[in-house]
Amino acid sequence: MIKLYLTTLFYFLIIDTIGIQTFVVKLYNKNLPSNLKINLDITSAIIFYLIFVFGLVYFVISPLKNLNINSVILPSMVYGFVTYSTYALTVKAVFNVFNWEIVISDIIWGTILCLIVSLLTLLTVSKIKFLN
Repeated sequence: MIKLYLTTLFYFLIIDTIGIQTFVVKLYNKNLPSNLKINLDITSAIIFYLIFVFGLVYFVISPLKNLNINSVILPSMVYGFVTYSTYALTVKAVFNVFNWEIVISDIIWGTILCLIVSLLTLLTVSKIKFLN
């Protein structure tokens, strides 16, 4: 499970970093109130990634790793949908700083991100024997 975890973490960090730099920062800057600035807390970010990826591996990737690659599509999308919905809707409900464009974009991003990361992880593990 450690190899699955590290492989998943690798892909998640790369793809999420690209996504954040490509469109998330622009979307947030465009839609957040002008008095709010994006200020990254690296410790919290690291803790989030470690926990989130653990959940993705534990609940989706590890249980499905020996099945057909298509079997991971729906569970990975549901995991991303539920977790990113929880975040985006909680921020909107509690702090009311997210508008619906941010909420919907975050949910779509999380759903697609978990799908891509899960598929890449399982494809990599199936092709590279020492990861099994």
